[in-house]
Amino acid sequence: MKKIIFILFVILGSCKEAKHTDEKDVTYYTTEAIQEKNEREYLVKLKEFRDKDSGGIEPVLIPYFYDDQFYSNHNFIIDSLNNIYYHYRLESYISVICATGLAEGPFPAPYIQLQPERIIDVTDNIETFLKSRVMDSIKNEEETYIFIGSQKDSFQSPAIDKLFLNFNPDYRNRFILCRRTTEEENIVLQYKKSGEPYNPDTIKWNPDLTAIQK
Repeated sequence: MKKIIFILFVILGSCKEAKHTDEKDVTYYTTEAIQEKNEREYLVKLKEFRDKDSGGIEPVLIPYFYDDQFYSNHNFIIDSLNNIYYHYRLESYISVICATGLAEGPFPAPYIQLQPERIIDVTDNIETFLKSRVMDSIKNEEETYIFIGSQKDSFQSPAIDKLFLNFNPDYRNRFILCRRTTEEENIVLQYKKSGEPYNPDTIKWNPDLTAIQK
């Protein structure tokens, strides 16, 4: 596990961006999309600086600190059609407050032995589900992370709006992180939707995307 908690806070705070003045019109971005956007903007600024030949200090690209944790207890998936799914994991996200161990990722996601039956469709009842399965399980002052895996780099979703509103990541010790869906989530979700038998041993996992323990 390699991370810097300060950078994580910045990423968490950048997950949501209002696109218009209407509070209901909110666009969410994955951390990967934010990283790629920052890199593109940096290259433009660098080119402009070098074209001017000002002799000053070149703009600096703030490094992206990769995290080798992809899941927490509460994990949501938003697919390409904006349907919302949930899966629970016993192992929670572990935050580390330190200034050492900069990550040299990207890392493959850990293999969590996810099964189709463990993925729950909560598209139409996310508020009720959030209260009964998430909020009621959180203890006072408990550090809690929610991960949202998206099949799109950016999305708008009234259901995710409700998740933010009810979970309230502005409250102390509550955080929401948007990332791209992992290879395992994508494959298992596909089997859940199709209803076909799922056997992970027959899957040709990409070692760059999924860390299979041998």
